[in-house]
Amino acid sequence: MKPIAYVGIDIQFSRLTEEDRSRGLTFLYLYDLPYTDLRAYAGLIITNLVEEKFLFEHKSLLEQYLQQGGVIFSLTEVSMPWLVGVPNWKRSPIPLKDREIIIKEPNHPIFKGIDAYDLNYRKGVRGFFSRGYFDNIPLHAEVLVTDQSGAAIIYVDRNSTNGTIFAGAGTDIYRVFIHEENSSRHLSIQMLSYIREEYDRNQKNGVEMQ
Repeated sequence: MKPIAYVGIDIQFSRLTEEDRSRGLTFLYLYDLPYTDLRAYAGLIITNLVEEKFLFEHKSLLEQYLQQGGVIFSLTEVSMPWLVGVPNWKRSPIPLKDREIIIKEPNHPIFKGIDAYDLNYRKGVRGFFSRGYFDNIPLHAEVLVTDQSGAAIIYVDRNSTNGTIFAGAGTDIYRVFIHEENSSRHLSIQMLSYIREEYDRNQKNGVEMQ
């Protein structure tokens, strides 16, 4: 089983635990990206703890990986065009205390069985899921999560490349809910499982990692 890379700058909030590693995650230091054979990974989770200028300078590596059928799940507050088709992150005008997270596709494998209440509230406080949204997403994208205004927070794009791009508006859905005692704690496992499903689907559709 190929690992999934968790990409970030090596600081406390991006370090992996034994539990993470047992799930098939491995840490990929952002600045090692140019020296890494990305074919070794079933997916890349790009955290919000990155340097976008560096990613922009090396965006051809990400594009090549996607053209080879790879899967990238970006959780970054994007402000530069380093990932195909992903628009700049925008701060929501809705106050965090009033913003409602809506799962548009509750039967999607990532969100199946997840109660939206558990994403909206963490220990009784709102605002942990995302502060922002995407505007002008690719026309063919499938929107998975919005707020009450309909603004896209997470979408998936299977058409812009031979691979799969998941874009989340600045929320680490892997890390934030992993230790909660409610349905949201399943989000991280389901996220990893679906990244692998997408990778397998891409390969079965005739895209082979060269």
